[in-house]
Parts: sequence; C-alpha cells; structure tokens
Amino acid sequence: MQQYKIKINELAEQDLENAGDYIAFVLLNPSAAENTVKGIREQVNKLRYFPDSHELDEDPMLAELGVRKIYFKEYKIFFVIDESTKTVYVIRILHMLVDSKAWLYRTFGIVE
Repeated sequence: MQQYKIKINELAEQDLENAGDYIAFVLLNPSAAENTVKGIREQVNKLRYFPDSHELDEDPMLAELGVRKIYFKEYKIFFVIDESTKTVYVIRILHMLVDSKAWLYRTFGIVE
C-alpha cells in the first residue's frame, strides 16, 4: 500500500490553533479544545492512505485545482494531492459555518 507524506501549511496550522483557542478560551472548554485538535490531527494522518478517495470540493474552480475535503465534527479539512511526490498538502482547516469558498479563493489568489 502506497503511503503519502503529509504537509500542513502555515495557514492550516494557524486555523487549527485558532480553533483550539476559540474552544478553550471563548467557549471555556479546554478538554473539548484538546479533543478537537487531536481529532483533526488524527483525521489528517488518515490521508496517508488513499487520499484521492475523498470528495473534491463542490466549487468548480476549486475542484479544478484539485481541492478535496474531509470532515471532523464541525470542521472541514481542505487538501490537495501532489501525485508526483506522493504528498498531501493540507491547506486550510475551517469551521463549517465559515464561508470556506471565500477563504479558499483568497488562499489561491482567485478573484471573484
């Protein structure tokens, strides 16, 4: 079974840190924050195997760029696959209530 490398970019790391901080310090639930961050990291690690089995984003422009997503609770984890290096790049980790299309367009420099 081919194993892919995982690379989490700075924006995605910041998204994850922000999510943990929000849950811990705004919602005042540090154990839920820890469980959420841990769960997201575990979900990301599962991408080592068969990352292309996950759905492409529903937005046609993002799908054309190969943006895929997986879920953990109320979070969407967006990633792209580089088949030439067998690497999965996690690009954003966003709450489902956030306008992910706008954030991803900004990430890729797409002007609407």
